[in-house]
Amino acid sequence: MPPLPDRPIILASGSPRRRELLGQLGWPFTVVPPSESAECGVCSEETPPELVARLAYAKAVDVAS
Repeated sequence: MPPLPDRPIILASGSPRRRELLGQLGWPFTVVPPSESAECGVCSEETPPELVARLAYAKAVDVAS
């Protein structure tokens, strides 16, 4: 098993598959699904990297508040 991280792990996703994958590491974690507004769709002319960065940031802000 990898060494335990120094900070708590929060899975900002309601995905059962992601929960399963993270659980395989054996680390304790908390699941906090983001609101639906944090998972809004693609904006016009957004590149895939921009979409991923925007969604990750929106989820982190939503879950942290």
